[in-house]
Amino acid sequence: MTAAARRPGVRRRSLLAAGVTLPALTGLAACDGGGEPGEVGAPDVVAEVDREAPGPVEDVAALTSPFTARLLGALDREAVNLVCSPLSAQVALSMAALGAAGATREQMEQVLGGAVDDVAAAANTLTQVLASVGDEEREEDKEGDPEPAVATLVNGTWVQEDLALEDDFVQGLGRWFGSGVYQADFADDGAREKARERINGWVADATNDLIEDLVPDGMLDAATRLVLVNALHLKAAWPQPLTAAGGTFTAAGGEELSVEMLSGTTDSWYEDELCRATALETHGSQLSLALIRPTEDVATVLDAWSETADAVAGGGAEAAGGSGSGLAAVLAGLQDSRASTEVTLPGFDIEWQDQLKGPLSELGMADAFTDAADFSGITSEEELMLTHVVQKAVITVDEEGMEAAAATAVGAGASSAQADVHELVLDVPFLYVAFETSTRAPLVLGWIGDPTRTR
Repeated sequence: MTAAARRPGVRRRSLLAAGVTLPALTGLAACDGGGEPGEVGAPDVVAEVDREAPGPVEDVAALTSPFTARLLGALDREAVNLVCSPLSAQVALSMAALGAAGATREQMEQVLGGAVDDVAAAANTLTQVLASVGDEEREEDKEGDPEPAVATLVNGTWVQEDLALEDDFVQGLGRWFGSGVYQADFADDGAREKARERINGWVADATNDLIEDLVPDGMLDAATRLVLVNALHLKAAWPQPLTAAGGTFTAAGGEELSVEMLSGTTDSWYEDELCRATALETHGSQLSLALIRPTEDVATVLDAWSETADAVAGGGAEAAGGSGSGLAAVLAGLQDSRASTEVTLPGFDIEWQDQLKGPLSELGMADAFTDAADFSGITSEEELMLTHVVQKAVITVDEEGMEAAAATAVGAGASSAQADVHELVLDVPFLYVAFETSTRAPLVLGWIGDPTRTR
């Protein structure tokens, strides 16, 4: 449930599917989503369209894993520890891509990994799958069981109050992303700061207060016309607590660090020429944490995953779930395995934030960030370009379970063979992937180079 649905606020207003655009609602400037900063309220504009039904879960990984691998491989390797959610960025950018046209749309589709409608459909399916995480455990509610898992993927849109949006764009936001539209005044200094605080309050509420100040001071200015936001949160317990004991972790430079190591047993194993891996299931088995030890180093795995991403995307769901190498193959292999594995890993508690504009441009999404951008499907009143794609993410893994969150804001402005028992000791830099098990969609992932560095 979104922050808007939980909090009391202004009267909900509807946009008829037959076609009323925002100019008819420009008199609602006073209804900017609540009184105090952080109180978002209900959206000012909601398309009266039905949310699309979820599609086949098999299609989700084919549209999420390739983009995840490419963007992860394009991020700054200087970070000792990293947590990110390419999925969150993909969803937020797909919202913007609904209104892209011409070469801008072609570039965005190429980088996002598929036609906009297909990527939006995958996001819609995953959103509804995640919304059901933990439902069965909550219904059974057995005394002594771990707390049921929760997972949410929600979206919000903020638009300059006097800007007319195209009907198809607003309806697409509702149909695929469940997002209404909040009006804001980005032109006035004081109102702009209130809008920033309300966006950040919405994100904090949607992520259990793990992501604060997503939109930094100075990101919004008088030229801002649109802010599209995605927020992801997941929390799940291990079926049984892991065992904690002292141990040693060797950093990339050879330094030996004294750390607390966690140990447990899994029922999965995967290996290829790049890595060995297992996955810690959580209570209910709908969320898992893949733990991946590189054969050589983290960078070699990242490069190989990125290089094989296009082959996976070209092969569709079958390639994502079949044999081969790459991120999708690791997750598919772990899901298909039933091999007993003793795993040892350090607990970790890290955060990360960055501007994704550079990596996305390098991947081929160039026009969207320049005057050549064509977002005429969003509005015909002004020419828009993307100005920012900011993301923050956090993850905590301890003996009880894991909790992670990520949020992305997109700003637009005017112009193998297995033995019976395996062992995986993660006492050197390693990768991890929190994923939803039925879709095999990677949700939050990164690498650990020094588990003693915490947020």
